[in-house]
Amino acid sequence: MSSVQNELELMGKLLDVAALRHRVIAGNLSNVNTPNYRRYEVKFEEMFNDAMKGGEMARAKDVQPHVVQDEVTPTREDGNNVTLEREVGDLMKNSLYFETLTHLLTKKISGIRNAITGRT
Repeated sequence: MSSVQNELELMGKLLDVAALRHRVIAGNLSNVNTPNYRRYEVKFEEMFNDAMKGGEMARAKDVQPHVVQDEVTPTREDGNNVTLEREVGDLMKNSLYFETLTHLLTKKISGIRNAITGRT
């Protein structure tokens, strides 16, 4: 498999994780006032970074995100541990991440297109 194809697949994977994270955060936000609701989060970056340390892109592409319940964040009196500020902050951070990946992917595809057509 070519390095360009590997890069494109990897960027697609990262976009998929960002989309999943967006859905999880939206679910948390929709349950901000639900008694006994525990927020969820996506665990991915640590496992992905460990896989990338070895320089094996194929191994990194195999890393799967995990949606886990947050058991660490303290709960309010109603048993809910969702805070609006945290979720909105996470949503903004994830949106910037998604936009950055989209921009990088667009640039990569544009470069490939220019190489194929012979334009610079």
